[in-house]
Amino acid sequence: MTIPVMSHLLDSVYLLLQESASPMHPKELATALIQRGMWSSQGKTPDATVGASIYCDIKKHGNQSRFIKAAEGLFALNPNVKVELPDPGKNAGKAVKRKQPEKSAGSYSFSDCAEKILLHFSGNAPMHYRDITNKALELGWLKTEGLTPEASMYAQVLTEIQRREKQGKIPRFEKLGNGMVGLTIWKSTGLERHIDSFNDKQRKTLMERMMQLNPQDFEELITTLLSKMGFSEVSRTPYGGDGGVDVRGIMTVHDAIHIKLAVQAKRWKANVQSPVVQQLRGSLGTDERGLIVTTSNFSKGARDEATRSSSHTPIDLIDGDQLVSLLVEYNLGVRKNRYQLLELTPSFFSDEEEI
Repeated sequence: MTIPVMSHLLDSVYLLLQESASPMHPKELATALIQRGMWSSQGKTPDATVGASIYCDIKKHGNQSRFIKAAEGLFALNPNVKVELPDPGKNAGKAVKRKQPEKSAGSYSFSDCAEKILLHFSGNAPMHYRDITNKALELGWLKTEGLTPEASMYAQVLTEIQRREKQGKIPRFEKLGNGMVGLTIWKSTGLERHIDSFNDKQRKTLMERMMQLNPQDFEELITTLLSKMGFSEVSRTPYGGDGGVDVRGIMTVHDAIHIKLAVQAKRWKANVQSPVVQQLRGSLGTDERGLIVTTSNFSKGARDEATRSSSHTPIDLIDGDQLVSLLVEYNLGVRKNRYQLLELTPSFFSDEEEI
């Protein structure tokens, strides 16, 4: 089934969703469209305009729409619909047919691959982790040199489920037994979404409280977090004379591997720029690895500088969202109450496949 080109807005939304590894909220779409110069809006609620446009397209075309409602407030591409878009290259003006999804030269993480495969090829039904892995390899979305990619896929999906639960977030995946994996957006309840919304507000409040800390207390918080994460000999450097290093620690693995870490803590609202990365790299001691933790985010230049590995020590980065997730995971500044949702597990009465 082929549908004609529609509005410029929906074409731009389509292109963004092609690039996305997961469904997107209208607010995310509107922000990305405006930042990339793909669309402009004079209205006060551009996200509402984007959401209404997608919803109207789905309502008008039904299962022939190029979009689907993946979950409450989240939209994805309809894998069963071909779309005619103008080729922006030398053949501009001619229509080309593109079918989502296509083979890609790019690659994704194991868990992102699992989500993309389940969204586009499962028909909203669980798939075995081996089938997910094989499809991801076939499409070129997964690139790995490991000898057991299926085992790695399943292990990383299960690890993500555990971590997101510890962080107070709804996991992307659902473990269904016998190696079967599904997406939680297929059956998440209104109560779960309400809990997720409540937890999001608590995470924002946690960030606000961090921003009220003075620099010394923020460094002390990072010191405590590193200790909870398993670092030993964690200590703050003398304030004001640190040469760009605020905290130092050592991670010991099996009493044999010792990783020295030098940390710079930035309680900032503005994005961290590349000179900060360069400064930390220049302050590293022998065999030290650098880490920058911030309440804000990192510019593209900073991220590029951090990963520049040719004759340079890579610098690890933790942004504000990741920092809040870690605080929640290790119960710093928050506590998880005793209320839990009970769900029946059909696999309990059958043999569950292990790897």
